[in-house]
Amino acid sequence: MVSQRNQLKELERYLSRIGISVNIGKNKARGNQGIFIAGKELRIDVSNAVDENARLSILLHEFAHYVHYCYDHKLKSLKCIFGELTENEEEELLRVTVHKIPKDSAKFLYSKKNTIKNDIRILSNVIKEHYPEFVKSKPFKKIEQNLSCPVKYLLRYDRIKYLNKIYSIEDIEKDFPKYSDYEFAYIKLKSKQRFLSRINSKINKLNKYYNEPTELWARFCELFYTDRNMLAKLAPGLLCKFEQKIKNGDLKEIEELNKLLNL
Repeated sequence: MVSQRNQLKELERYLSRIGISVNIGKNKARGNQGIFIAGKELRIDVSNAVDENARLSILLHEFAHYVHYCYDHKLKSLKCIFGELTENEEEELLRVTVHKIPKDSAKFLYSKKNTIKNDIRILSNVIKEHYPEFVKSKPFKKIEQNLSCPVKYLLRYDRIKYLNKIYSIEDIEKDFPKYSDYEFAYIKLKSKQRFLSRINSKINKLNKYYNEPTELWARFCELFYTDRNMLAKLAPGLLCKFEQKIKNGDLKEIEELNKLLNL
């Protein structure tokens, strides 16, 4: 624990010395655990929500973004870090990312997606009992044309205000008793589809984020300093190549940090 705390202080001092403003536990890091900001000034923030034991890992992760930025301001290519990547080396990078992904958050999204898809299937079956030709991927006019204000607005929104009264999906049976089960099912299905769309959007953003070159590299670099043995298991070929590039003097920032941390 003491060693890690000292390493954190050494890294913070090093970053300050090379012109990077470092804020640890002073702000929300724009909703992230940490963030590297390149603009008029270079800055790294580590969120005040991050546990003290995780601060070193987050700071190393953001330091990796800084190193990448030194060689590629667009943070798009890893050629400046690793040279040309073979197919096997790219696979090793992905293995590191899978190891580093916060599995609980991803698991929650996929679990919720499966639950909503099942809800949609059940609601679709209720509608098909009355309209066998119903297709959930298209607006169904035979039901929609029978819905009047204000209930028809719930086809687009989960909660509305109409004539100074609040209506929501959860209370449609109570608020609109004249409608049938299949009409309620259709309104709820539209709500579930909106929810599913939001979940899919989050999953797509998550996948895009985890596969960005600079994120692949940052997770590799983070593990390089925090668990070298695990990195050797996940990416042996790339680790060997990376260490050779350091020895060759190709990555001065990494070389300097290694000396600072006595690695």
